[in-house]
Amino acid sequence: MHLLCTRRFDSMLKWRYMISYGYMKTGVTGEQLVKDFAKYKAELEKQGVKLVFWGHPFGTAENVVAVLDVNGDMNNYLKTMNIESPYTGARSDTVMERT
Repeated sequence: MHLLCTRRFDSMLKWRYMISYGYMKTGVTGEQLVKDFAKYKAELEKQGVKLVFWGHPFGTAENVVAVLDVNGDMNNYLKTMNIESPYTGARSDTVMERT
């Protein structure tokens, strides 16, 4: 059933953004976090994913959020799973775009 639903909606929607929430690593300074995100951004771009922005969310238990543009292809996001991110314990939300 899920596969059929996915195929049906693929013609109407495309993957657009992944919003990842996580926790800053212990002992990381603000300055180091900026450097870590710059490195992370460069690694993401090699996989076809753009780091749109990152910051600190409001109203969540996590203290870091990153918005990633997967350029319409979830496989791009899946390729990033081997990249060390500047945060731990990530969970992600998906944003779809109507075509």
